Amino acid sequence: MSTLYRITIKKIENTKVTAEVRVIHPDAGSDIGSKDFALQILLETGLIGRRYFDKLPIPKEEWEKLVKEHPLKEEYDMLQLYHDGRRLIITKEEADKRENVAYREKNNEELFRQYGLRTSGGGISDGQHYIRFDNEPLKVIEAANKIMVSKPVKRKLEKDLYTLEFEVANAAYLHHLREKMRYETAAFNLSSYYKPEIKVEEGEAVLLTYKDEKSDKFWQVAQEGTTLNITYGKTGTSGQKNVKAFDSLQKAEKERDKLINEKLGKGYTRAN
Repeated sequence: MSTLYRITIKKIENTKVTAEVRVIHPDAGSDIGSKDFALQILLETGLIGRRYFDKLPIPKEEWEKLVKEHPLKEEYDMLQLYHDGRRLIITKEEADKRENVAYREKNNEELFRQYGLRTSGGGISDGQHYIRFDNEPLKVIEAANKIMVSKPVKRKLEKDLYTLEFEVANAAYLHHLREKMRYETAAFNLSSYYKPEIKVEEGEAVLLTYKDEKSDKFWQVAQEGTTLNITYGKTGTSGQKNVKAFDSLQKAEKERDKLINEKLGKGYTRAN
């Protein structure tokens, strides 16, 4: 996988992190201001098995100890599995059987019925054979919306160079992080590619809320034919109203879904 960015941890202050993001690949773009992109920084700097560090400001053994003895290790391990794909340990006999294409395809369908996940390959690690399932980006996005206090702040320094400032809900999430860490990554803004599906019944109002240390607000949309009635503002108030009219039902539905997904990408969650 191509390197998209080079990331340097510039500053750590209690629960706040400032990272420098250099765009390396011309296809990477600069859409890096999402909560899940910030969470991927924490996940990638806490994964021992991956060789991608360009600079590690402390001895490798010290960093590995920080990762292994992380106070939130159980949570991080689960997030790593969501990000990279869960593993299912199997016997060598089962691994040998899966060399047969027909058996593997049938077995994969059985695994999908059992776990609800598609498989993306397998291998052997520490003497154990395993099957790897597809990653679960929507769960990474969901976790990011809980772990990140607010939407990260992205600032452009020069062409292809940005700073990304973000804050986590608990300083313990930064236990393994150190200033001057620098590494290369192929991470990208998951929120731009994976949108949670929200089913909206005809005439139903969709209420979304957002809360962090600085704000507590709501956003609601209700479709009436070709018209969208939008209400937004501080929680506990009647809010402001906005009406959008379209010349077809399809255009109104498309705009409704677009607006909902934009809010979800910014960390809003559904309240009804």
